[in-house]
Amino acid sequence: MILKILLAACAAGAVIALVCLAKSALLTPVHIGKNSKLEVCIKVSGPAPELENTVEGIMWLIESGAISADITIVNDGMDEETHRAAEILNRRGLAGLKD
Repeated sequence: MILKILLAACAAGAVIALVCLAKSALLTPVHIGKNSKLEVCIKVSGPAPELENTVEGIMWLIESGAISADITIVNDGMDEETHRAAEILNRRGLAGLKD
């Protein structure tokens, strides 16, 4: 019985290790040139209730090392609520805001 539990634990550990390796392979870091800088520009027109999730998703890529970039939100006629969300993201230091 203990042998079966140990074998199951080893198999589970192997599966977890394979998933971690696959994640690393799928999230290949973006390599930019020495004199280049990557900027993610999110142009928002109208309501964008998913703006915070979009920025946080890009931040996850930045924090994981997959990309090295600055995020800028461009106001192209966003509604008032979206503009408030963009200002909050700007104050939190997650994204710049251009009106």
